[in-house]
Amino acid sequence: MSRHANREVGVSLVEVMIALALGLILSVGALSLMLGNRQAYSTTESLARVQEATRITFDLMSRDLRAAGINACSGGVRVMNLLRNPDNLWWLNWNDGLRGYDGNEASSAVTTGLAEGQRVDGTDMIEVMHGATTALPVKVHNIGGAPTTLAGVNVPARSIALERPNGRPHGFVAGDLLVICDYEDTTIFQASSVDASANSVAHAAETGVPGNCSDAMGVRPSCTPAVTRIFQPGAQLMRFEPVAWYVGNNGRTGTTNSPTSLYRISIRSDGAGNAVVQTEEVVEGVRDMQMRYMYDSDSLYRFASGTGTERVEDWRLVTGIEIQLTIESPEAGTTTDAARPRLTRTLTHVVNLRNRVP
Repeated sequence: MSRHANREVGVSLVEVMIALALGLILSVGALSLMLGNRQAYSTTESLARVQEATRITFDLMSRDLRAAGINACSGGVRVMNLLRNPDNLWWLNWNDGLRGYDGNEASSAVTTGLAEGQRVDGTDMIEVMHGATTALPVKVHNIGGAPTTLAGVNVPARSIALERPNGRPHGFVAGDLLVICDYEDTTIFQASSVDASANSVAHAAETGVPGNCSDAMGVRPSCTPAVTRIFQPGAQLMRFEPVAWYVGNNGRTGTTNSPTSLYRISIRSDGAGNAVVQTEEVVEGVRDMQMRYMYDSDSLYRFASGTGTERVEDWRLVTGIEIQLTIESPEAGTTTDAARPRLTRTLTHVVNLRNRVP
């Protein structure tokens, strides 16, 4: 028998250390690959969310911007405002259907500041006025001081009776801001009351907020006396829809929320005869909005403020709007840059104003 037959055979300490080192290297490599894949997935998902948010934002804004200054009548270029104190609130003033503000310009629609809902300093905003896409034909406009009988129905005084397409009522309520127009004139007023039996809306004076300055429609600057205007059968009645778009603070902080959002301001009836302002958060993550305006006279882009040919001097001549949005992902940690932890993209979209493009 060999004298070495009972010798024990094992692994040396050096071999163990080499094995551990190789295992550690493989583990680090696998961990790095996993973290890289995780970062790539997070970035890809955030990019998809940013692109989707941008698409939705451009789509929603474009609907309002394309309708700037539009009503249901092909004419109606002479605008009459029956609303009280139209210079005090932005949504009472037709203002040619469009008004933009550069980042350094103040707007009465919203205050610039750091509080929730306030406009972010340095960002542009825009106000748009237009009539609703759905309009109803006028059956009779009674401007008298007593009801008028029409086909067995008493139409109240100083009210507008409407046709019933498909037998349906109009759906307006007291306090709604409305537009009535024909081939020549357009009038903005507030429905002071609604008569369901006559399918009519009244335009009495000084009822509700803001209320009408008079019960007589006519061509007038700022509610001064004017010749009474009667709208004939076939004129169109629709809701008046003033809106404003801006970037504001949403009051949220943390790693799963972006601190700014895109907001839309609209005007609705409160059901009690008053028009009230509603501010809605539309898209989270919008950090900046800049706008330029295509001018009909020279086909060049201009700014809302500035000097000389750089500035929009007449908003009726604006035929298109270039919107530049900077949108960031809601979640932090979607980039490898510690200074800018949120994935950010800046995209541009151009909207042609439907009723101003030749």
